Amino acid sequence: ADRRKGDEARMRKQGIDPSRGEDLAWGGAVVSRRQHRQTKVDAEAEKLREEAEALPMDPLQIIGKRPEARLKWLQKALMLASKGRGRVPIGSVYDIVTQSRFVSGVNHGVG
Repeated sequence: ADRRKGDEARMRKQGIDPSRGEDLAWGGAVVSRRQHRQTKVDAEAEKLREEAEALPMDPLQIIGKRPEARLKWLQKALMLASKGRGRVPIGSVYDIVTQSRFVSGVNHGVG
């Protein structure tokens, strides 16, 4: 049985002299050890970061999409801009949406 740091003090507290080798009568003490916390990566924040990185922000690429796909891109961009804490720059989204070609070809059924 190996002695740990502080065992001698605990033995003296119980009336046992640790220098005499009387540690056979001492049953030890339960000492809790600190469990270090593992840093957890927030799964939702990681997912938002990956979606923001995958979102195309090139105006020519977005304007080249079909009107339904542009609407879907706009919904995703606005959602990521509101939740992503600046991961999707709202100014860039505004610049793309205000171009006249962004709404060209959109009928009433799309939105």
